[in-house]
This record gives sequence, C-alpha cells and structure tokens, in this order.
Amino acid sequence: MRRKGFLLSNTLIAAALLGLLLAGAAVAGRAGEAYSVIYFDDAGNEVGGATANCGGQYLSWGIRTTHYTRNTWICD
Repeated sequence: MRRKGFLLSNTLIAAALLGLLLAGAAVAGRAGEAYSVIYFDDAGNEVGGATANCGGQYLSWGIRTTHYTRNTWICD
C-alpha cells in the first residue's frame, strides 16, 4: 500500500511541474521577438497587461484572464 501512495504523490508532482512548464511557455515569447498582451474581463474592460521588449525586460500589471489580445513584433 505504501508503494501506491508513493507512486500517486510522484505522479502529482510530475503533473504540477508540467503545468508550470506549460504556463511559462505560454507567457514567454520566441527568441528575437517582443510582445505585448492586454487582458480583459468578461465585460471587455482592460484589467491587466504584460510586455516583453527587445532588450529582455518584462513588465506586467493587473490580472491575467482568458480574454486577451497579443501583439508581437520582430526585434532588429
């Protein structure tokens, strides 16, 4: 019985780490590319945003939602 609990806890840890990895990939941009994201609530009001510029600085504010627009551009 102890082995089953060990396997379950390792599976949960692996799933949590995979979720964090995927969340980071969704936020990060491709190399040589900058982006800005604006997040909206259900009523269409702006509630947050994020920007990663060509110099590598990242700035975010507000909250993230499932409603957003993302603009990307190529760095020179």
